[in-house]
This record gives sequence, structure tokens and C-alpha cells, in this order.
Amino acid sequence: MTVNFNDAHKLHQEWKQNLLQSEHETKSMNQELTVLVNDAKTEEQRKTVDHLQNQLIRQKEVINDQLAWVVKADKIMSEKTADDNEISILHKKMVDDMDTFNRLFNELRVEFRNFKSSLLNS
Repeated sequence: MTVNFNDAHKLHQEWKQNLLQSEHETKSMNQELTVLVNDAKTEEQRKTVDHLQNQLIRQKEVINDQLAWVVKADKIMSEKTADDNEISILHKKMVDDMDTFNRLFNELRVEFRNFKSSLLNS
């Protein structure tokens, strides 16, 4: 499978935007969580706050790693010495990684919203 550089580059730009938006959303969720911690009355709610804080910290690390990886992949793909097979393998891995990132980030988003809703309704 040959990867078209222009198509891949365009996709990488979309990923960068997505990752930057996710980073912004992560910061917003963290700020909200800082406020919501005051509403956490039970031990279970406080554990969930801790869990979400840890998840948000980890998510920020993943976002930074993915951003760096996308930039590096673009550089590798633009080099004239890059092997087409290696580029295809790299691109496939990146597609898989971004799919996984999006799935996990959406799960975190849902978990955060559900927790926020449960706190506000208790």
C-alpha cells in the first residue's frame, strides 16, 4: 500500500488540530474538576475525582506524545530517502494510534460528563 504524501500530510494536519482541541478540552475539564471537587461529598465521589484527575494528567501526556509523533512522521515522510514500505507501516500505525486515542478520549469525555451530571444532580 503506497501512501500519498499530500493526503497523509493533510491527515496529519487534521490530527494536529484534533489533538490541540483535545488538549484544550482536557485543560477545561481539569479546571471544571477543580471546582467540582468541592461538591464531592462521599468517599466514592472523591475517588472518582482522583481517578479523573489522573486520567486527565495521563491524557495530556498522550496528547503531547501524539503531537510529537505526528510532527516526526511528517518529517520522515518528507525525506527523499524514506522507504515507501516503511512509510506505509508508519502511517498504518499512526492511523491505529489516532483511532485508539480518539476512542479513549471520547470514553474519558463521557465518563467526565456522567460524573459531573451525577454530582450536580445529587
